[in-house]
Amino acid sequence: MKVRCVHNTGEALRAYESKELNKDELGRFGATGHTEYGVKIGKEYVVMGMLMGEGVLGYVIDDGGHISAYPYPLFEVTENNIPSTWFFKSYKNTDESYPYQETVWGYHELVFDDAHYEKLVEGDEEAERIYFKRKIELEKEQAQQQ
Repeated sequence: MKVRCVHNTGEALRAYESKELNKDELGRFGATGHTEYGVKIGKEYVVMGMLMGEGVLGYVIDDGGHISAYPYPLFEVTENNIPSTWFFKSYKNTDESYPYQETVWGYHELVFDDAHYEKLVEGDEEAERIYFKRKIELEKEQAQQQ
């Protein structure tokens, strides 16, 4: 799966809010109207996973060495095939590790290691090594499909 960045600010997310917010208020995407994301408009990204929490979908991507889940409205889907190596997990509301996490799709460690995503965001070397190893595998799979 690939996406292209079409927006990179919290202001662009305001159209997806359930109510009107002033620029300083946090919305359901965890952003204010002032928030700037480190993704580049026009750039295409390989999606390594998807996280759904509190009804908000995020694409797990990397840009400039930073790995995070970015809100889906910042992107348009350019390739919508789901990798054959992805897994899926649904969390219950009572899961203490991820009380707001509802579902996750992605490579094995992202789905089944409850600490993996948090380690990625914190810049843990081992977690990043796994992420990029899985990304290389995914890119090889995508190249074979073309």
